[in-house]
Amino acid sequence: MRRLIGIGVFSLAVAAPLAAQNEPAALVIRVQGDVDVRHGEQAPAPASIGEQMFVGDGVIPDGGSRAILITRAGAQQVVTERTTIAEPRGAGNPDIFERALATLAQAASTDASTGGRQGMIRPIPGQTALVSPRNELTVASPRPTFRWTATPGQRYDLMLRNIEGGRPMLFEVGNDTTWTLPDDVDDLEAGSPYQWTVFVGGRQGGRAMQPQNFRVIGLEESVDLADYLDEIAVFGLDPQGDGLFLTVVAYRDMGLFYEAREAMEVVERDAPLSWELHRLKGEILAELGHEEEARRAFDRADELER
Repeated sequence: MRRLIGIGVFSLAVAAPLAAQNEPAALVIRVQGDVDVRHGEQAPAPASIGEQMFVGDGVIPDGGSRAILITRAGAQQVVTERTTIAEPRGAGNPDIFERALATLAQAASTDASTGGRQGMIRPIPGQTALVSPRNELTVASPRPTFRWTATPGQRYDLMLRNIEGGRPMLFEVGNDTTWTLPDDVDDLEAGSPYQWTVFVGGRQGGRAMQPQNFRVIGLEESVDLADYLDEIAVFGLDPQGDGLFLTVVAYRDMGLFYEAREAMEVVERDAPLSWELHRLKGEILAELGHEEEARRAFDRADELER
């Protein structure tokens, strides 16, 4: 007997309308242990996060392993034994599946040519460059962490100001190249744009780097994000555990590329990524300004797609 655990009722009948067979029936969102998948008559290969599964494809877990899928019908499917993907049945919440599929489709159509793009980080070895936050991107925390590359033997002061008004704030950082807003300073204002820079050698007599702008997530956006993550939880998945791939989708769709990158790094430790997910990774890295890393992700997507 094939064992299926999840939300909703699944039919294991292989037959399905031709139109439905041409559409993905499920997405792999978590792999634990050794799990292979078989597409059509192809030989089995290791399962990848973000992999699209079609009616008639097979999921083949090794003993004690499992794969977690979400289906087009809007249900969670946990596979612990050899299973053939059937046409999804039952009533669930297809919104999460559709969002994930749409995000992968958009990433798959992303122009991988990032050369010459504005906002890319191209530091000269031994010289300081502002790394994050930058490119007018949105951050989810009102107490963001600032990062830059080092100039050996130098100390730094950091200047931060609300672009919409207020006096600039100056902080002595020392020799560190990572700095978080301290506890004795108020949270940054929700929804407001900010600009920051560092002075190499200190404010007095030092050299200021080209400033970078960013924005703090607004209150309504924070509510939307919380609702999005709650929807994943209601689906029966932990947004920071089994459902972390879906959390990447949530962050990316809301323009929270820093958070999307951090979540993607955790997802990638769990199992290989599909070519679509490598392309999504490249898109996220390109938005952050990491040109070389983005190029490697796009190249890996091309290799897997072939």
